[in-house]
Parts: sequence; C-alpha cells; structure tokens
Amino acid sequence: MLLTMSKVEIVGLKSLFFQVLETLQDLGTLHLEDITKKKGPRYADLIPMEMDPALEEERNLLQNLAMRNNAILSELAPPEQRVSRSQIEEKYRSFQGKTLAEISAMVDEEEKATRELINYKHELEVELSRLSKYEPIIKKVYPLASKVTTTENYTSVALLIEERYKQVLEYIEKELERITGGQCEVFSARVDENTHAAILVFHKRFSEQVHNFLATENVNQVRLPSELADKPYDEALKEIETRYKEIPPKLEKVKSDLEEISNKWYVTLVALKEYLADRIESLNAIPKFGQSGHVFVITGWLPSDKVEETRRILEEKFEGKVELTEEVPTHEELEEAPSAMKNPALVKPFEFIYMLINPPKYGYIDPTFLVAIFFPLLFGFMLGDMGYALVLIGAVYLMKRMLKKRGSKSLFFHLFANVLLICSISSFVFGLLYFEFFGDLLIRLFGWKDAAGHLQVQWIWGYTSSGKPWGWPLERIAQANPDLFKLLLIVVIAIGLLHMGGALVIGLLDGIRHGDRKHALEKLGYLLFLLGLVLIFGSVWGFKGLKNVAVPAGAGVSVLGIGLAGYGGGFGGGLEAALTFGNLLSYARLYGIGLASVILAEVSNELGAEFGGGAMIFLGVIVAALLHVLNIALGVLSPSIQSLRLNLVESFTKFYKQSDVVYKPFKRSGGE
Repeated sequence: MLLTMSKVEIVGLKSLFFQVLETLQDLGTLHLEDITKKKGPRYADLIPMEMDPALEEERNLLQNLAMRNNAILSELAPPEQRVSRSQIEEKYRSFQGKTLAEISAMVDEEEKATRELINYKHELEVELSRLSKYEPIIKKVYPLASKVTTTENYTSVALLIEERYKQVLEYIEKELERITGGQCEVFSARVDENTHAAILVFHKRFSEQVHNFLATENVNQVRLPSELADKPYDEALKEIETRYKEIPPKLEKVKSDLEEISNKWYVTLVALKEYLADRIESLNAIPKFGQSGHVFVITGWLPSDKVEETRRILEEKFEGKVELTEEVPTHEELEEAPSAMKNPALVKPFEFIYMLINPPKYGYIDPTFLVAIFFPLLFGFMLGDMGYALVLIGAVYLMKRMLKKRGSKSLFFHLFANVLLICSISSFVFGLLYFEFFGDLLIRLFGWKDAAGHLQVQWIWGYTSSGKPWGWPLERIAQANPDLFKLLLIVVIAIGLLHMGGALVIGLLDGIRHGDRKHALEKLGYLLFLLGLVLIFGSVWGFKGLKNVAVPAGAGVSVLGIGLAGYGGGFGGGLEAALTFGNLLSYARLYGIGLASVILAEVSNELGAEFGGGAMIFLGVIVAALLHVLNIALGVLSPSIQSLRLNLVESFTKFYKQSDVVYKPFKRSGGE
C-alpha cells in the first residue's frame, strides 16, 4: 500500500540551520523539495539559500578528505571478525562533535600509517605481474642458457621457434656466420613438444647487424627487462627467477601489516566514509532551501504518521525556535507528491517489480498485492514439481547465507531471494497437486502408471463429460484423457481472467476515487466485456443447459462493454476492450510451458533408466541429474519471464499510472 503523505514546512532561525539539517538527516523521513522550482504567492518572498565562499571551501575540503579516506579503505580488507553496525554507529557519532581540522588530522594519520605500505604493495604487485610474463620463458630457455658461457666481448640473443618452423634455425645459423665472419655460435634444443629454443652468441661489434637481420626475418626474440638487457642470458634469467621467488613472501608480509592496520582502523574508516558522505550531501542540499530575513524555510513531504513525531523532536531539541507546520497541498502539489510504499512482509519482496518501472503514482492504489498473489501462482502452475521446488529452496538458503556472510546490502538480491522462496513454495504445492517429483520419479516408484504409460487416478474427484475419472494426481500430459487437458486449460484461462479482472477493478476504483468518470467507464466496459465472455464460454463448456440464454446475454453484455469502453476511452478504448479477448488467451501459453517442463523431466528419467543396472547406473544418474539441472534452470527462467510479462503487459497496462516522483528521504546514507 502507498503511505499517506503530508506536505510540511519547517521554519527556524538561520543560526540553527545546520543543527536542524543534521537532525532531519538523522531522522531520515523528510522528502525535500527544491524551493527554487516552486511557484505561487506562498514562495514569492523567499530567496534561495546560497553556498557562501566559506561553505564552498568546506565542501571542497570534505570531498578531498572523503577521496583520501576512501582510497585507504579500498586497500584494506575487512577484518576477519565481522564489524557490527552498532560499532560503526558509535564511531560515527564520535565524529559529530569534531572540527574539520581534527578530522583532517585523523586522515593525515591514516595516510602516514598506510601510504608507504600501500605504495610498496603496489610496487611488488606490478613487479610480480611483470616478472610473471617471463616465467614460461624462464622454464624454456634457462636450461639451455645455463650451458652457454659468454665473455666480456660477446653478447647473446635467445629465440623461441615453433616445432613446425625448426628448419629456419639452419638458415639463421648460416646467415649469422656470414654476418659475423664466423665469430658466432648457436646453441639449440627442443624444450617441449611444440617449441625449440636457441641462443645465438656473437661478438658485440656485430650486434646492430644481427638484430636488424632478426627483425626483418620476424623471428620471436626473447625480450628481457630493460635493466637486465645487457647481462648474459644465463645471469639475467637466473636473476629473474630469484626475484620472482622473493616477491611473494614480501607481498604476504606487507598484506599482513595492512591486515593489522585494518583491525585497528577499519571501523573508523567506514564510519568516517559515511560521515563525510552525509556532510557533503547536506551541503549539496542547501540551494534547495529558502530564506527570508533571519529565518530559513524548508519544504517537503513527510509520511503522515511521522509528522507529530518530527514536530515533537524539533520543538524539544530547539525549544520552540523551529516550527513545523502541516500545509494543505494544492492539486498541482498533490500531482508532485512522492510515492512511498509500506507492504506486509509477504508482499514486500514483490516490490522488485518497481526496479523495472517507477512505483505507482501517489493517490492511486498500490498493485503490489496483486503481483504477490499472481506471480507465484503463475510460476507454480508452470513449474509444479516438488523435487525442483526443494532444490530451489536449498538454492535460496545458500544465497541468503552468502549474502549474510558478505554483508551484502544489495536490495535486488535480497528481494530476488525472497521472491524465489515464495515461488518455490508455490511450485511445491502445485507439484503435490500434480504429484511430480523430478518429473514422474515417484509415480514410477509407486507403480501408478498403467501398461500404456498413463497415470492412474488415485483419488477420484469427479468424472469428465466423456465419463472418465479425474482427480488426484492431476496429469498434465493427459494423453489418455483429453478432457483433463481441456480442464487444465480452462483453469489457466480462469486464472488469467481473475488476474486481468483484478487489474481492471483497481483501474475502476482509481477512476471513481479521482472523479475521472470516463476512465472509470472505460474500465467498467472492459470488465463487462470479460463478463460477457464468461457467460458465453461458461455455457458452451460447462453449464450447457443455460446455453440458449447465456450466449445471447453474454454477447449483449460484451457489446455493451465495448460501447462503454469506447465512450470512456474513445475509439482506442473500444478497440482495446475487444482485444482483451486476445490478452486473455495469451495465458494459455502457461500450460504449454508447464508441459515442456514436465516432458523434459520425464525424458531425463527415461534416459537415465536406459543405462540399465550395475556400474552403468551411476552414469545414468549423472545424465538424468544434468538434464534435470538444465530443466530447473529453464524452469526458473521461462516462468519468471512469463509471469513478469503477464503482470506488466496483460495486467498493469489496464490501469497503472507511474509516479513521476519517488520518495527519497533526506537521511544518513553514507554515500550509498
């Protein structure tokens, strides 16, 4: 449901402005309005507050401190012992009485304690990364280079040549002898099945000619770091290998030292990060406020149940020098009122849908409860399997543990986990109705299939028009009983009828509440059209004795519905009413998706059984398990997309009005 909002105005002495701002930020309930965008006589005498040079300088200093503090924090891993929120809150409060000079000194101390270690850590990581590129070369060239001895007047070059091009070594050796007049030697060896290594030793005075020759031949030379380029290969490679082994222990020592600092400073750094972000946010909000003479004026919206509490806190803290008054909003102001939701625990997870669209407009009915009913209902109808449901419940448990362990604040993943849990329970209930456990696994074990492979009804609830029994378990692949197929199809269409009908009732009520007569008539027209369809098809498929009366009555009601929709919504409204029949039929695809899921589950069991007994049974179980995992993945993805589509397309398009302004209270956010 949407919270009732109250428009408020807060007036107080300018000397108390920053204290009031801090109090409002601590309370975290006031949605601020930008007074510079307000029009009307009420705001004519107000002058927007401005950032004076001193405040501008303060903000710049705060931003600089925040940047430095966050840079240190990003280099420190959280302590092994989890930091509690109460520890951070306690440290946060300790900053509220400190001056900027004291906070700046604290950041200086943090930097002094960590700068050298962090810089040294970066140097070691860069060098390790650079040397790691030479590790494969060292393994290939070093055994050969260690056999080569060079003198002061001689230098060497190492080459790596693919096995298929090894003939080029003979050509290189001949050319080297020609260039150096025989003052050279070539050492080569096969270092692995695909590579030959070669070291060319020659007099230094031929260095330029040799390198030019190798460059023109596009030969893969082994390049050493610049500081080692003048050393013989055996010495250079040995030094690289030594340094490559020395760095990891040094890096571990630096990380250990930083870990000690983290244990000491982490809570302070996190609390300071939040405090600085909140101070910066409060300064950025200043231009939204107004002033007149010696007073400041703040306007905004509060949840109505928070107005008295906020007024009492301001009066007590500032001894009547700050006044909060509740204003009567104009129609134009109500159009800009922020939307805030407060739903029960079982409904709240389905607010995830407002990550795709804006929340409902203020003053209209919140349809989250409709999503909370039909999203899991549609999901369970499609993925009705007890085994799959238990797997998903286990996945949700692991996800929640992981989120808790990492201290994740991601609203999306928390909502997703709760939605998946509710949908998994729905899948289990429908799975019980179908008696599906990883497809027909339990049915096979209990021997509930006849010789033709059709499910035998264990609990008869009635008989179809053709005289065949139906009941529990409900067989979705109803090859032996087409009437049951028709029954399940009617059930899913009926779910669609209730879903769309619920949406249209919301649209009708919104129209009545807002005095929008045409909007209400349009939605009433849609409802009458659906009612007419129920009368027609109900008499054709069910109550056939009423067919002669119900069909013409239904046709009349449907035509009346199209007429009302056309009157309320124009030609488009009448056309949309008629197209509602197509929207309703689109729910039939849910049965098809459910059939695909159960067929794949049964095929998985069939394939697994084909491997027979003995040792092959394990291979059969693996094949069946892999196919079931694939089916679960598809079973989560497809029903989720379809349920979402039916809510957003078939339901919300019938009534939904998005809010232009979402409730964003001015609060301590820590920059999140």
